[in-house]
Order: sequence, then structure tokens, then C-alpha cells
Amino acid sequence: MSDNLLKNADESGVYHLVTSRQSTIEAAARHERFCVLTADIAKHSSTQDVLVQLGSALNFPIWYGANFDALNDCLTDPDWEPAKGHVLFINGLARLRSSDPADFATLIEVLQSAAETRRALHLPFWVLIDAPARGITMLAEA
Repeated sequence: MSDNLLKNADESGVYHLVTSRQSTIEAAARHERFCVLTADIAKHSSTQDVLVQLGSALNFPIWYGANFDALNDCLTDPDWEPAKGHVLFINGLARLRSSDPADFATLIEVLQSAAETRRALHLPFWVLIDAPARGITMLAEA
């Protein structure tokens, strides 16, 4: 993997990443001194439980309302986890995709919107999910 991949804010966004590559990407992100956070939501099938777990794992503030609007607000808040870049690993999405495909799609849309907002500010913001999703490409070796 190229050392420059994570630095390029224009390429950042939401990608599918096979879990076997997670440690390599995580090491590269830590080397760049990015904020690296992991949310494991495999045990949660309801959207509400997933949103609560995301808030906990991603260190959201106490006011986080565990809904899609609040998720977007927290991910795009410049005061949330200030860093020169972010890499978020979200593992266990297959269960939500199976149990509630519509909310799974909404979650992906929220993550993409947050990534676009951060990208517009030229801040590397990578959301790497372990489940394939429509419109989400596999993070390629660069």
C-alpha cells in the first residue's frame, strides 16, 4: 500500500475493506498520526442499537441522540476528535444489512455525506466498512 493513499483527502470517503487488511491500514493511519477508531457492531441488529454502539465506539459527546441526523452532526463537527485525518473502521455491518436493508442504506448515505463534508475541507476522512454495499468500492492497493 502506498504511504500516500491515506494522506490524499481527495481520495478519502467510504470504502469496503476486507478485514484481513485492517491492521495494515490501521498501522499506516497511526503512522500518519490520524485519529483511528473502530466500531464493532456485529452483535447489534436493530438500527437503534447500532447507532448507540457507533456513538460509544466513536467517542461522541453526551448530547449525541443516536439517530441518523445526530450521527451526521457528530461526524462533521470540527470539534469531534480533532486530528489531521480520521480512519474509522466499522465492522459487523452484514447483520444490519440483513435485518434492515433500508436503514443500512441510510447509514451508508450518512457516512458518505460526512466523508464528502470532510473532503470539501481537505481533511482526510476514511470510513472503512467490512460489508459490501451498493455504490461502495473496495479500497484498492495503491
